[in-house]
Amino acid sequence: MPEDIFITYPAKVAFKTYQTRWQLGDIYISGNAKPTEDNPEGLGCYLVMTGRGCDDIFNILDSHNRTFGHMFHQCVRWFGTEFHFTRLDIAIDDRNEVPFFTPAQIQKKFEKEEFVSTSDFYHFDDSKYDTDDLARTAYLGSGKSAISYRFYDKDREVSAKYSKSLDEIGSWKRTEIQLRDEKAHAFAMLFEERPMELGELAFGLLAENLRFVVPNKSESNKSRWKTCRFWKRFLGNVEPLKLHIPKTQNSLLETQQWLTDGGVISAVKGFYFLEEHDALGELKSVGEMLDKARYSPPLSSKLTGHLQRIGREELIPHIQYDTKSGKGGVV
Repeated sequence: MPEDIFITYPAKVAFKTYQTRWQLGDIYISGNAKPTEDNPEGLGCYLVMTGRGCDDIFNILDSHNRTFGHMFHQCVRWFGTEFHFTRLDIAIDDRNEVPFFTPAQIQKKFEKEEFVSTSDFYHFDDSKYDTDDLARTAYLGSGKSAISYRFYDKDREVSAKYSKSLDEIGSWKRTEIQLRDEKAHAFAMLFEERPMELGELAFGLLAENLRFVVPNKSESNKSRWKTCRFWKRFLGNVEPLKLHIPKTQNSLLETQQWLTDGGVISAVKGFYFLEEHDALGELKSVGEMLDKARYSPPLSSKLTGHLQRIGREELIPHIQYDTKSGKGGVV
């Protein structure tokens, strides 16, 4: 492990400007966020670990007989719900002499549309090194998808990077699952509960979200096609894992804060200003807009709950009268 901690100024991560960045090897922490309209108090920090950074953390944890599961558990103890994972990459390495499948096989399956997934966007990247061999990578899902996949020739990548022969490295095919936002956090919390079962969780996630299939001309519904042999062998006898993503229901107070911090109230104030100075032109007055406005069902529910808490139930029928029918957006 490197012993020095480097500090740099400033650092911009995920569209947020941080004033300080601490670096320990391949582990980075950005903090002291600059207050902005979206983040008025300038709170929060951002932790990034590259592949090597994860190796460093693993070695630190392992020296104390701890796992990443214990680390995630500490996050829950320290921060409760005040933290979340924005991205989590899970790698599955196939080091068998005869691999279960190759990226070239995956590419053919994609090109023939012989797969079932929530995403149908795929592309390929062939990196040619000093030898005649190609390191092939097949991608499924966009970079910003909640879940996406990469299949590539790790052996050829390592061969070129460290000037080693393929015979010296041996067969090495890698499958990577990239999770973002809610799915990343849900998987991390599941792993926190079951720290010794990462392999089972990863394969279960694959079984639930991706299948390579054998075409059946007599069946038009692709989801009913049989799973191809190499994918069955690769997954083994594993139960599909469905991630539970809890629905977030913000409070009426949070809605009020969103109106203020998000600039909505400022916009309304601007319309009032134009109306007060007879400068609306062809624009509608705030009163006209309010007359036509209807509460969304989620907002109606929050207003009703608020009125019940403060003992003003007599106003609830007015809320119900002005509520849209059907589903509305969360406000």
